[in-house]
Amino acid sequence: MSGQITRLVAGHLGPEGVRRAVSDPFAYGLGPLLDQCLPGRSRLVVPHLLRSKYKPGHKLTAYYTLDAGQDCRAPRHLAVTWSMVPADLGGTSPLEREAESRGLMEPFTRLVAASPDGCLTLVIAPIDPAFPRLVRLYEPGYVTSTAASLAGRPATGGREVRPQVHPEVQTIRYRPGQRHVLRVVTAETAGEAGESSPASGATFVKAYRDGTGARAVAVAAVLDTVLTASVPGVRPARPIGYVEADQAAWWAAEDGEPLWRRLTDPRAPGVLRRIGQALRVVHDAGPVPADAARPGAAPALPPLPTYDASAELAVTARAAEHIQGLLPEAGARIREVIGRLGDGLAARRAEPATLTHGDLKCDNLLATNGELRLLDLDRVAIAEPALDLGKFVADLSWWCASLDVVARPAISAFLDGYGPCDRVRQARAHDLAVLFQLKLAARRIPVHHPEWADYVLRAVQRAENSVDGGAR
Repeated sequence: MSGQITRLVAGHLGPEGVRRAVSDPFAYGLGPLLDQCLPGRSRLVVPHLLRSKYKPGHKLTAYYTLDAGQDCRAPRHLAVTWSMVPADLGGTSPLEREAESRGLMEPFTRLVAASPDGCLTLVIAPIDPAFPRLVRLYEPGYVTSTAASLAGRPATGGREVRPQVHPEVQTIRYRPGQRHVLRVVTAETAGEAGESSPASGATFVKAYRDGTGARAVAVAAVLDTVLTASVPGVRPARPIGYVEADQAAWWAAEDGEPLWRRLTDPRAPGVLRRIGQALRVVHDAGPVPADAARPGAAPALPPLPTYDASAELAVTARAAEHIQGLLPEAGARIREVIGRLGDGLAARRAEPATLTHGDLKCDNLLATNGELRLLDLDRVAIAEPALDLGKFVADLSWWCASLDVVARPAISAFLDGYGPCDRVRQARAHDLAVLFQLKLAARRIPVHHPEWADYVLRAVQRAENSVDGGAR
């Protein structure tokens, strides 16, 4: 198995080898590890593949859910990693003991396992050595008391009648070493939301490795002031609070659906115009919004990271590393396109940096109750406005193609709402949109997809056509 893992991670087995490994992990060593964690039943359950990530010559990671039986309230999330070098799991034993003391083990007997050489590892939620605080965030009692504290009252609620809600913690995203998102339901949050809403009783908790969550909560307050005054019906997500001890931000759940589900609606152009208007307001606010700078108007913006096109060029090249490892010819073409885009961007000086959303895409826009909510404020930064424009145009193109909808009307409606802008901004946004299309192809098309290579090659061809002026 060690030799097989080496060939797999090195890329010698090609895309088909990666697909087989993540689609049938039992054939690639998972069975003995799961036996350690779920004795007697490991072969009775089949993990459901959610996502895979391949770094050529380094590691292959696959994320799954596992329905471990009737005694498990919800499918458990787990991560399996095949690596060229042994993993360091030294910090997991205390976390397993804490999980056991908090009643979070069942039906498992262990939550961490590794092959004898340490090159194949299994970790099961809520274990993550990079997020030692994550374990307690899975305990219903702990999140109940935390929710009460954020609401400014004791967990008992005094004499106030609270809804009879069984506290629950559900995994939305489990990415050991990266980030985690949980859906939390408690009596406290149910009382805050009210019973008239399908989302009542739910909050989302996002755990970070740094102070990003605190910054996102502060940004939401500023954007709420800026947007409410200028674009009715477009507001940021509603923060409940930030818990420094957990490095976790709490956000109110909203009814609605991601914007991409509305792109086939005849009313979509009107919605997209509003998004364009809202983005223009954010960009025109400057690095420090005037309303936020005025004493007493709104909380001040915290120090924000800066970002530029050169950073995005580097990120896209890293995102495509697995393509270069598995499809060398396509990888060479991607490097060529990135290089040409970099030359074009270097030839046009960027505009002064301003406030930007940083991750504007359809998944981060929620259509709810006649309003639009801006989600995922983690990447709000000081950057050139063309970055936001390019990313959203690329994302619209992606979703319209997926839904078999003509993209031009959707993009035109968004840009109409955004309004006239400098020709340099337009030209840079065009080049950045091509760059983001490559990045989306690298990140959104999973290697385990049967037609992965075909999708990638088509995406590369479209990018080449755009650089050559064949697809404006």
